[in-house]
Amino acid sequence: MASELGIDATRLYQVTQVHGTAVVNADGPAKAVREVSADALILQSRPLGAPNSAVGVRVADCVPILIADLGTAAVAAVHAGWRGVVGKIALAALKQMGPGRKLAAIGPCIGVCCFEVSREVGEEIAAATDRCVMHLLADKPSKAQVDLRAAVRMQLRAAGLLDEDIDDVGGCTRCEGTLYHSYRREGEASGRMLGVIASRR
Repeated sequence: MASELGIDATRLYQVTQVHGTAVVNADGPAKAVREVSADALILQSRPLGAPNSAVGVRVADCVPILIADLGTAAVAAVHAGWRGVVGKIALAALKQMGPGRKLAAIGPCIGVCCFEVSREVGEEIAAATDRCVMHLLADKPSKAQVDLRAAVRMQLRAAGLLDEDIDDVGGCTRCEGTLYHSYRREGEASGRMLGVIASRR
């Protein structure tokens, strides 16, 4: 698949995702980077002699965020589950990328229609973003529905990105089984989607 995207498979950097808030730089052999536990990966510049490098993030309900810096051409791939949103991992990645205008894409993830969590988890997410991303369920007072996509957008805006610089791919991974993998729908048998971004320079 990497070759179809014009990317050298040996230069497609990924990490071992752990639902944390660690941000790492893509340098050295991609195989070695894959062993690093983190949930955001930044490619500051193309490694010398490797013009087809990219960073990728794997998801199956969590939010994939792809970020590009218009000035430096640095790119980042971020994996944001609810713990990542609470830990503000997107903001951590943006901070490590440094100042400058950024473009971001929010990829397919579980929709508010299907993302039901405990009230406590909903409160944590709301505290890290905004109250309006959480809706208590009238028939289940101990449960809440949360809009992870909106939560991520709010954090990106809080970091200084303009609305017009944030692209949002709609859809719900759990609802749309013909299009997306979903851990909540398929459990351990679920596959993963891969979001990839490469610098043009």
